[in-house]
Amino acid sequence: MKILLVDECYPLNTRNTKLLNSLCLHYPYSEIHVVTWDRAGDFDTNAVEGSEWKWHLYKRPARYGNKLQKLAGMFGYRSFCRKEFRMIAPDVVIASHWNNLLMLPRLNYDRQMLIYENLDAPTGPSVIRCMLRRIESSYMSHALTIHASRFYTSIYSKKYRQIVLENKPVFNVHSVDYSPQRPLRIAYLGNVRYIEILKNLADAVKGDERFLLSYHGGGPDYETLRNYVSGVSNIFLTGPYKYEDIEQLYRNADVIWAAYPNRDFNVRYAISNKFHESMAYAVPAVYADKTRLGEYASSNHFGYQVNPYSVESISSLLTELSSNRGQLMKIHESLKKQHEKETSWEDDFVILKKEIDAFFSR
Repeated sequence: MKILLVDECYPLNTRNTKLLNSLCLHYPYSEIHVVTWDRAGDFDTNAVEGSEWKWHLYKRPARYGNKLQKLAGMFGYRSFCRKEFRMIAPDVVIASHWNNLLMLPRLNYDRQMLIYENLDAPTGPSVIRCMLRRIESSYMSHALTIHASRFYTSIYSKKYRQIVLENKPVFNVHSVDYSPQRPLRIAYLGNVRYIEILKNLADAVKGDERFLLSYHGGGPDYETLRNYVSGVSNIFLTGPYKYEDIEQLYRNADVIWAAYPNRDFNVRYAISNKFHESMAYAVPAVYADKTRLGEYASSNHFGYQVNPYSVESISSLLTELSSNRGQLMKIHESLKKQHEKETSWEDDFVILKKEIDAFFSR
């Protein structure tokens, strides 16, 4: 069996690396290919050595965060994907994100299985979103859709074949020793973007000796944020980190910041990787209000919600947490209990394997 994953970035995100590793584990005699776009020229030729899958890279500069450069390169990338597709002739095609559905040529749906990995629901102004949803639906009628968030199922028709495979940690995780400190240690982990919200967080704590704020990660807004907090004694930027280092980052945090722009349609239904990490390590997190995740975490005592566009709202919540560490400990205990009930990435992946096996045993 030949399996093809179509993505649009290099390096691959941690989720798709986990997905490929699980496919290699469960289908050891399959031939696995990855078609993706090396937009920053970061491809490491040494990575090919010993790789369990075959790389097909489109090389054209398109800086992350620059939508015009990406749009200009999409037509060339589409041609590249179709050429590689014809050469590979895959049995299983995984389109990661809705826009990679448009990169595919016509499939023989009787012979070829299409898997649509719904990482982010189409978003934007209502007219554009409606148009994109129609395009998406035309593919979903032939595909098995993997939702990266349990909350996506509420916005899609039940007539489509759908499963949920959230981005849970793949390795065994145990909660860290947790004891909130003075000053309260707040940590952001991930791609440095949504600069307005990250600035609001900085404004809520800068110069306040009750708090230490650390931003861990790189990204398109890293330099802008670094300049914005330059000289602030209680705010630190540590730069990119390796995924295997996140346990130590959680050990050094009392509160995780995971509040994203709730004005975005997708954010209202997405589930953050930080939610699963927060639960695995039992470190309380803050999410955006007016989102399904924020409401879920708050109502089940798994975390807090806040208006990410309001410095006053952020400051009020953090002040409350700083003065009431017992509240944080209650959330910590609640997360520990829930984590014991949670399924793992591999538990959930078995559902996908059953769908693939069923398709080819018809």
